[in-house]
Amino acid sequence: MIPQKQLTLADIFEDCKEIFDSDKPRFLTLLENHIDLDEIIPISFYNHYYASTGRNRKYPLTAMLWALIIQRLFSIPTNSPLLVFLKYSRHLRDFCGFTKVPDASKITRFKQDFLQDLQSVFDNLVDLTEPICQPYYQTT
Repeated sequence: MIPQKQLTLADIFEDCKEIFDSDKPRFLTLLENHIDLDEIIPISFYNHYYASTGRNRKYPLTAMLWALIIQRLFSIPTNSPLLVFLKYSRHLRDFCGFTKVPDASKITRFKQDFLQDLQSVFDNLVDLTEPICQPYYQTT
């Protein structure tokens, strides 16, 4: 019988850290070259996010979205490990556009307050990426 090893958060973090460290420019460059957030963010989302709240937004909309895209790409289950990656990876922080990593409550509020807007962004992202991925899923 093959012994099973349960993955820990540390194992997952090390695997992802290896990916970022070993191929950081290529991986992030691929994302930058193939995903234009300005193309997939509806103007209504910009208006909703930057609506006057009496104070300026500390985190750019695109930074928050890149963080969520990274979270989905790597199947990071919760905000806590995502924030750990952002905290310890300067390359990832810079790529997303954060000068300072938001706290968990900021990410949670962002997801709650802009749920419908986020759904439209991810729908647009699927529309953009599905034709690219389609040839890989077709059987001959």
